[in-house]
Amino acid sequence: MTFRETLEDEKEKIVARWLDDALSMYVEDASALFARQKNQFANPVGHSLREGTLAIFEALLDGSDAEKIRRHLNEIIKIRAVQQFSASSALSFIFRLKEIVREETAEVAADTSASPECRAFEKQIDEVALTAFDVYVECREQLFEIRAAEMKRSVSWVVEKLNERDNAPELVGAERANESPKA
Repeated sequence: MTFRETLEDEKEKIVARWLDDALSMYVEDASALFARQKNQFANPVGHSLREGTLAIFEALLDGSDAEKIRRHLNEIIKIRAVQQFSASSALSFIFRLKEIVREETAEVAADTSASPECRAFEKQIDEVALTAFDVYVECREQLFEIRAAEMKRSVSWVVEKLNERDNAPELVGAERANESPKA
């Protein structure tokens, strides 16, 4: 059996372990809920991880283009970027895939003829990690742009209200009446 055939045969087990690992960074109660709850609306985090890890693994097996993998990564990474995880925490699950694959394919991977296929697959995982880092940075930039725009709107609103108060005719007249005559 070739390395790729072994990956196909062990796909469900590999993806399940990978999902468990990706969920393990959350607190225990949340991790259990994300794993258990299948409804995408009640559990967007678990749903995006479940769908994304399977789709990314299948794309790696199929040799799909980078754009397909990027779309699935985006669904996972944008949630992690909003949750304020560091880049290393948010993306560590991708690197864990290598270890999981090694463990699940140990017998075949030990065969020297499978080594080139193993290395090629691990190189694909490295490329996914690099793409994930790009996606994470883009998501964080968007988040900061949104926050900066919100701050500008807030400050602009406050300045506008202060200007309205300072320029209101009834206030200007009332303030003049309260002014003491200058000597």
